[in-house]
Amino acid sequence: MMTGLRTAFVAAMAAALLSVPGAVVSASADTDGSLREPGCAKLGASGWGWADIHNVCGHTISATVEVDGWDPSCIQIGPGGVGRIGLEAGDEPYYAYEC
Repeated sequence: MMTGLRTAFVAAMAAALLSVPGAVVSASADTDGSLREPGCAKLGASGWGWADIHNVCGHTISATVEVDGWDPSCIQIGPGGVGRIGLEAGDEPYYAYEC
């Protein structure tokens, strides 16, 4: 009886482990930016001294952008909205994140 349970457990674990690499491969092929920006905050357009952050979720968030040096203070963005955040001269936003 114990051998049967052990065999079933090993088979289940092997199946689970073998299914993980396929998920990792398909996730790494994702090119829409969701791997760089998990969560609701997505970097939109940007220019000299500003960046737009899009809230892709159905609830209000606080978000900012990653830049070299000190990141700007968080701003609140409503569901599905876009918030514009001020940047210092020379700051280039890399991605948006919730804070």
